[in-house]
Amino acid sequence: MTLKNKAIKGFSWTAFEGVFSQGFLFVIGILLARILEPEDIGLIGLITAVIAITNSIVEGGLGSALIRKVECNSKDYNTVFFTNLGIGILLYIILFNSSSELSIFFKAPLLSKILKYAGLLLIINACSIVQRTILTKKLDFKTQAIISIIASITSGVSAFIMAYLDYGIWSLVVLAILRPLINSILLWLKKIWRPRLEFSTKSFNELFNFGYKLLVANLINTVYRNFYYILIGKYFSTQSLGYYTRAEGFQSPFSSNISTAIRRISFPILSSLQNDPKPLKATFIKFLRFSLFLNFTIMLSISAMAKPIILLLIGEKWHTSIYYLQLLCIPGMLYPLQILHLNLLLIKGYSNLNLKLEIVKKIILLPLIFGSVLLGIEAMIYALIVFSFVEYFINSYYTKKIIKYTIIHQLKDILPFLTIAVLVFISMYCITLLNIHYIAMLVAQIIIGIATFLIVNEVLQLNEYIEVKKKAINLFLKSTKNIWKKK
Repeated sequence: MTLKNKAIKGFSWTAFEGVFSQGFLFVIGILLARILEPEDIGLIGLITAVIAITNSIVEGGLGSALIRKVECNSKDYNTVFFTNLGIGILLYIILFNSSSELSIFFKAPLLSKILKYAGLLLIINACSIVQRTILTKKLDFKTQAIISIIASITSGVSAFIMAYLDYGIWSLVVLAILRPLINSILLWLKKIWRPRLEFSTKSFNELFNFGYKLLVANLINTVYRNFYYILIGKYFSTQSLGYYTRAEGFQSPFSSNISTAIRRISFPILSSLQNDPKPLKATFIKFLRFSLFLNFTIMLSISAMAKPIILLLIGEKWHTSIYYLQLLCIPGMLYPLQILHLNLLLIKGYSNLNLKLEIVKKIILLPLIFGSVLLGIEAMIYALIVFSFVEYFINSYYTKKIIKYTIIHQLKDILPFLTIAVLVFISMYCITLLNIHYIAMLVAQIIIGIATFLIVNEVLQLNEYIEVKKKAINLFLKSTKNIWKKK
C-alpha cells in the first residue's frame, strides 16, 4: 500500500472516529449543558486544565520518540512504559496532596474533592501510551477508532444517566474518568503488547535525549492552551468560565479532531520520509492543503451559525457564549497548521529548536494575556487571536528553512481555501440578519452554506475538492451497485 493510500485510509478511520466518537460526546455535551448549570461546566473546565497540564508531563515526549525511532525493541517499549507509569503515580500523589491548596486558590470548595478522583486519569493514561504508540507506528487507526467509539458511547451514556438522575457535576467527573479507563482496558484486552520487567538505561537516555525537549515544549504548549481556563477561573468566576468552556466546546471538537487526525497520520508518514527532501516537501504540502480545505470552511461556518446553534441546542442561559464562540473559531482555523509545522521540526530531529520556539512564543504571549485579563474575557480572546497569527508566522519561517517552502508560497496555497471559507461565511451569516425562527435560520444557513461551497469549488476546481468529489461519487456508485445486487 502506498503512503498516499495509507494516509487516506488513516484519515478515513480518524474521521470515522471523530464523527461517531467525538460526535456522540458532542451530543452528550449538549444534553448535559441543558441539564447542568454554567458553574458546573466551568468547574470541570478548570479541573480539565489542571489534569491536561500534569498529563503532558506523564506522556513526556517518549511516545513521540518511539514513533520517530525507526526500529524499536522490547527494551525501548518497557523502558517507556515503566517511566510513564512511575511519573503518573508520582504526579497523582502530588496532585492528591495539593488539591486543598488548589481549591483555596481558585475559591472553589468542591475542586479539592473532585481532583482526588479526576487525578486518576494520570495513571490510567500512563498505562496505555505504549499500546497507542505501537498502533500509530503501524498506522493502525482502525483499532484505535473502534476502541475510542466504544469508550465514548459507554461513558457518554453513563454521564447522561447520572445527570438525568440529578447527580450534577459528578456526571461530568464520570465522563472524564470512564472514557480513558474503558479505552485503556480495551487496549490491554486487545493484547497489542504486554510489559516485561526490564528497564534499559541506554534506551532511556536515547529516547529521553529527544523526548525531554519535546516534553518541555509540550508542557509549555499545554499550559498555554489551558492558561485561559486558569485565568478565567481565578480572576472571574466558574460561571464565566462555564460560558467560555461551552463556547470552546462547540469549536474545539472540530479543530482539535482535524488537528489530531493530521498529527497522528502525518507524523509517522513524514517520519518515514525524513531523509528524502522532495517527497517530504510534496507530502507536507498535501497534508497542509487538505487540512486547510477542511478546517477553514468548517470553522467559519460554525462562527456564522453560532447564534442559532447555541440558542437552539443548549438554551438562552448560554447566550453569553455566542460571541465567545464566534471569536474562538479564528484561532481554531490556524491550529492544524501549527501542528503540521511543529511535526516537521520533530521528524527532522529539531526537538531542541522546537523547545526554543515554544519558549520564545510564550514569552511573547505573556504580556498579551496579562495585559488583556484586566479588560475582560473578550479582550483575552482577542489577544489569543493576535497570538495565533504571530505563532503561525514564527512556525512557518522554519518550514521555509527545512524544506524550502517559503511563507509566500504558503500564503498562495492558503488564499484559495480562505476565499472559499469567507464566501461561505458571508452567505451564511447574512441569514442571521433576518427576523426568522432559529430553526428556519439554521436550516437556511446549512443549505446556503453547502450550495455556496459547492459552487465556488466547482469554479475553482482545486485538486483537494476534485479528489474528495471523485471518492464521494465512487462511494455512492459502489453503494448503489451493492443495493441493486441485493435486490
